Amino acid sequence: MIKKIAALTLSLFLLGCGGKTEEKKETKNEKVTVTVAQAAKPKTLDPPLANQVASMTVARQVFNTLLAVDDEGNLIPEIAEKWEFENPKSILFTIKKGIKFHNGAELTVEDVAFSVERMREKAGTRILLEKISGVEIVDDTHVRVLLSSEFSPLLYNMTLSLCGIINKEDTLKRGESEIAVNPNGTGPFRLTYWNSGDVLRFEPFEDSFMGKPEIDELVFKVIPEGNNRLIALETGEVDIAYNLSPSDIKFVEENKDLTLVNRPSMRTEYVGFNTEKAPFNKKEFRQAVNNVLDREGILSAVYDNAGEPATSMVSPNMIGGKPTGDISLNLDKAKELLNKVGDIPKEMKIMTDSTPANIQTAQIIQANLKELGIDLIIEPVEWGTYLEKSAIGQHELILGGWFPGTNDSDIVLYPLYHTDARGAAGNRSFYSNPEYDKLAEQGRLETDMEKRAEIYREAQAILEEDLPLIPILRKNELVGMRKNITNFIFRPNGHHVLTKIKKVK
Repeated sequence: MIKKIAALTLSLFLLGCGGKTEEKKETKNEKVTVTVAQAAKPKTLDPPLANQVASMTVARQVFNTLLAVDDEGNLIPEIAEKWEFENPKSILFTIKKGIKFHNGAELTVEDVAFSVERMREKAGTRILLEKISGVEIVDDTHVRVLLSSEFSPLLYNMTLSLCGIINKEDTLKRGESEIAVNPNGTGPFRLTYWNSGDVLRFEPFEDSFMGKPEIDELVFKVIPEGNNRLIALETGEVDIAYNLSPSDIKFVEENKDLTLVNRPSMRTEYVGFNTEKAPFNKKEFRQAVNNVLDREGILSAVYDNAGEPATSMVSPNMIGGKPTGDISLNLDKAKELLNKVGDIPKEMKIMTDSTPANIQTAQIIQANLKELGIDLIIEPVEWGTYLEKSAIGQHELILGGWFPGTNDSDIVLYPLYHTDARGAAGNRSFYSNPEYDKLAEQGRLETDMEKRAEIYREAQAILEEDLPLIPILRKNELVGMRKNITNFIFRPNGHHVLTKIKKVK
């Protein structure tokens, strides 16, 4: 009997050990999913049409571009192994061998040439590549891009996910409507599910030339309301939450299970003037407003100091970028400047979209102008109306923001200020200054980066005097994460890199 009991005890012990071993195995093999929450859903994943931030953040995980930008803003190889200017109007790209698309096809120079030619025709990329006059396939590893004139910003423009390389044969076979919702890229993640709703699922691409990601699944979940994104992060429903509000900072910092990325972005908020209407056509009036504009008050009250004051629309880490200049307030000087303007209406309107942060900012500007005896009426409008009215000059003052996307200052200084860009192209202040235009054009032709930087600093000096737009601040990019998420690669343009991301159990 004792032997039987001993045998039974041993059997139960071994069974127990076996059960624990199996349980550990199941835990070890449990699917590792990282879920990212963002405020809006992508409209499309067809690269040249994905010119909405929500689309670009997702497209960056699916597609690769010829070149990329590193942490310091320098150009680095991606699909192109190297590149060289054969002359100011000809760039030779050497294409890496062995890169595969998600459908298993190998990337060829035909795909590169087809993608670039297609980008030239699409609305989202046409202006970025406007100086490209043609694309030539030289051999099975080289593609030549020809320019109608020198255009130094081109290489930086081509780092945007809008310029992702697609598969020629697959695109022609399936059609544009299909690739928009079921893309075929070379990136580290492959789309497995999207019902055109609020959830997109991706699996690691085994053959990614960038290396296979270390998680089993990447999920993008659309949660429009900021407080709901925060709750989802707190409960663990999501692992990463983009677009957090400054009011969320304290909560995330005090939560032992969460961590906060709170770093400067490239987006600059501004107040603009319609310079085709009086008194906004007088630089003295614009200078007067600049002297009472309480940047620090806006930064503190609206953004909880998550950002920095700005005196240029060009970020300091961009080509020719400068540190923040004088932001001191001077009411006496402002009144002195107004005396030079002449008749000034006692009532003016500022147009803005209806986001809470912009309404609050407009209210502070309203209080600032009250000190000059001006009643500022806040006119909140729907986003489509905002774009339509400001494009044709149906505004006086306007509250806006600009998110450049690349480190090249041209993407700020040309569309926002050049005479040819007046209206829908970006210059909604309808500013025109021949001296400035000449510098902006010169910057596009200069290939020496130091010389370009100096040109752009000269251009900014003119803008600091003329002030068609008054830069207010650069708000920080706020990303909340669960503590067990590592290897998140921040990008100031919001197109964060998730290739190397890990989730520690």
